Amino acid sequence: MGETTAKGEIGEAMVLADLLKQGHGIAVPFGHDQPFDLVVIRKEDRRLERVQVKYTTSDGRSVRAVVRSSSAWVARPYSALEVDWLAVFDATTDQCFYLPSHLWNGRKDLTLRLAPTLNGQATGVRWAQDFRRLEGDPRAPSRHGPSATTPVHCRPPPE
Repeated sequence: MGETTAKGEIGEAMVLADLLKQGHGIAVPFGHDQPFDLVVIRKEDRRLERVQVKYTTSDGRSVRAVVRSSSAWVARPYSALEVDWLAVFDATTDQCFYLPSHLWNGRKDLTLRLAPTLNGQATGVRWAQDFRRLEGDPRAPSRHGPSATTPVHCRPPPE
């Protein structure tokens, strides 16, 4: 098994365990021909939502989520028509983050802040701690964290 495959499997296992801890159910699709890795069964209403998992290693200040599938032959962006959530496992912090499709649809990547910016930027900052739980409607910007256009005031993460 290659290093990339192993990292992907670690990411999937960590997200699966984290979602179970949150009280959700999980279904895993058979084969590798789907654009998502897991199906979450929401604890609130048993609704099914598709989750694509990404493994990353942050620099300890920010987490970058890549919103595309890449292979040696082709890179293809994910679509909100195919995937509801992007779940990012950060090996540096050993945490999972859940990005609803309304945040990343049409983008190449998305950054979450673990620590305040060095230049004091406040507008457009997305705090990683705001995305630690799979909550809300993935298509409704007002229900889960700040939207792509909502100004956010800089605040340090809780201790």
